[in-house]
Amino acid sequence: MELPQLPEVEAFLPDWSVTRFMVVDRSERWASAMSAQVTEKLHDSVGDAPGIGNIVFDSYPTTKDIASVARQINSVALVIFLDGLERECLTLLRRFVTAPRRPAILIIADECHQELMPVLLESGVDSLLFNVVNDIPVAEWCLRLMSQRS
Repeated sequence: MELPQLPEVEAFLPDWSVTRFMVVDRSERWASAMSAQVTEKLHDSVGDAPGIGNIVFDSYPTTKDIASVARQINSVALVIFLDGLERECLTLLRRFVTAPRRPAILIIADECHQELMPVLLESGVDSLLFNVVNDIPVAEWCLRLMSQRS
């Protein structure tokens, strides 16, 4: 009897060439729109330059299990749509306050979240956007972040 062939070690390792953006959004519709917008803007500005690499926008409907992914070296940003996730997002942010390595954090909020602004900023949030109606300002933030980190 022959034993099944195990995959190579590389199959279990994450792909570090991927630039990862984590999008916490209950509707799960923003990540794909942001990905398309960033890809389009990158293609318009640099063409098919080989140094860009892969950019991935992972969508998460809740903050569950995101803390371990956010600490990976290729996770550059956490984009949180606060609507309906206020309590769990504040709990997640508290975990990052003293973390030695954390991704950049962008909060997308509505007008009703104005009173949370001091708490969010004290929690280490890098940027806040209010009343976002399309993916363009978020994609521009992602592109600025990528240009700063390269």
